[in-house]
Amino acid sequence: MEFSKIVAVAAVLGSLSLAPAAAEEIKFGIGIGEGDFPEYNALVRFKEYVEFKTNGEITVRLFPNNQLGSEREMMEQVQQGSLELTFAADGAMAGFYPPMQVWAIPYLFESAPVAWKVMESEFADNMREDILKETGMRALAFSQNGFRSFTNNVRPVVNPDDLAGMKIRTMESPVFIELVGSLGATAVPIAGAEVLMALRQGVVDGQENPPAVVYGGGLGEVQKYYTLDEHVFGLHVILANEDWFQSLSPGHQQIIQDAAQLMAWTENLQKTEGDWKFSKLLQEELGMEVHVSTPEEKAAFKALTQEPVLAFIRENVGSELVDELLGEVESAKEDLYQ
Repeated sequence: MEFSKIVAVAAVLGSLSLAPAAAEEIKFGIGIGEGDFPEYNALVRFKEYVEFKTNGEITVRLFPNNQLGSEREMMEQVQQGSLELTFAADGAMAGFYPPMQVWAIPYLFESAPVAWKVMESEFADNMREDILKETGMRALAFSQNGFRSFTNNVRPVVNPDDLAGMKIRTMESPVFIELVGSLGATAVPIAGAEVLMALRQGVVDGQENPPAVVYGGGLGEVQKYYTLDEHVFGLHVILANEDWFQSLSPGHQQIIQDAAQLMAWTENLQKTEGDWKFSKLLQEELGMEVHVSTPEEKAAFKALTQEPVLAFIRENVGSELVDELLGEVESAKEDLYQ
């Protein structure tokens, strides 16, 4: 073969060996709809970070608005491997991992910054390891789903007695059922994707969620009264299929983990800002009557709810886990406020 032809063949073979591999597309499903909402903005940050840091070797396809099913169905898909990633609320997560209920102690956190420290503490790290052991799903990070508060269509809620007799939608979690019952209301567990229809049809009188969810999920369009009593600090868990995660190179695993942390920080900040941002929009755009509970009013709710729920949680997840979390909260408060 002539030397010039050898060079040409070598050039062709060299160009083929240098051709970039086809990008791996992964799917990320969540319940919230597309738009300028903390959850969706956090999801976009994850996508952008992963695609940028992997030089496009991994692309992230987003499936918002329950396109792939309910939270439970998406978690099942992650377990089975048909979905790489999802974003689950702690209440739904408790159906797969009962110790998650410990985070639902009423009035556990005095502020979001205290909660942020606890979500990145040794307690949280140990729980994420246990989630992997017990469910086979990798919990990449915890993030702030927000302080949950009550909406309803019956009357303004200022004192605990105002909730008596109402039917309140809760997540499919025994802890939330116990909490609502301790206030004299009837808890009705309904999947997140069905809440709006249940409120519209009058199946329930109200529900409880953070302001960003009430606004972004359209709940404010079918509810009149909102009481920001902040009874429970809700968590999100960023979940990955473990077999898929282990199939990645160490470098790509680090990028996915870093992206999950960035996603968590994005939601943490935007959910806190959303408490006042979305409450204002609910008032001005949708005409909701919003009441911000005073410390004294919160104390009245706490007196009725915390002990019954604590007793329930201790019975179901063990006093040791409860005491560890309560101790971690006190440690976080000392670090912040000393």
